[in-house]
Amino acid sequence: MSQDFAKKRNTGVKSSKKKPAKAVTRATAQPSNQWSWFFSGLFSGFLICVVGYYALIQLRSGSVNFDEVISDQSGAAAENSGTDLQFYEYLPQAEVEVSVVQVDIAESASEEANPTTYFLQAGSFLDPNDAEELRARLILMNMDTSIYPTDLSGRIWYRVQSGPFMGRGNVEAAENMLRQNNIDPMRLRSPSP
Repeated sequence: MSQDFAKKRNTGVKSSKKKPAKAVTRATAQPSNQWSWFFSGLFSGFLICVVGYYALIQLRSGSVNFDEVISDQSGAAAENSGTDLQFYEYLPQAEVEVSVVQVDIAESASEEANPTTYFLQAGSFLDPNDAEELRARLILMNMDTSIYPTDLSGRIWYRVQSGPFMGRGNVEAAENMLRQNNIDPMRLRSPSP
């Protein structure tokens, strides 16, 4: 039994036909937006005209005399042409109190009478090129630096040492400078003579 689906009868049931798609419309600028720009420009121009007209009326009435204004300005410039420096008065008022750290004189006198000599070892390397690189870095920091080869367990170690530093204050300042440059020094005391 074959059927012809092309000639199907309408049996009272609505067939679902596709409706055509609505065209997408672009949002257009509203005319009120254009009118607001027009009126704001018109108002700005009107305001400029009113201010200019008011200035013109004052100029004609003689309440502003440009010759007097110019002469006042040149007179003020002539008065200030001298060298009137005020920092001489300001500097004595700007003094700052500094707290002074008390140092035990007996301790510092004994240290000055017999200062201890210190060295700082910045590193120890198996490769002489690494030692030379660190030495060059320390020389650029304005430190007197030497490389000392030392034989330990059949291997030669190259020690990079800075100094000599006389007194504890000098060696501490050098240690701080090395630590700021990411070098961890080891303090060595020189043997007494």
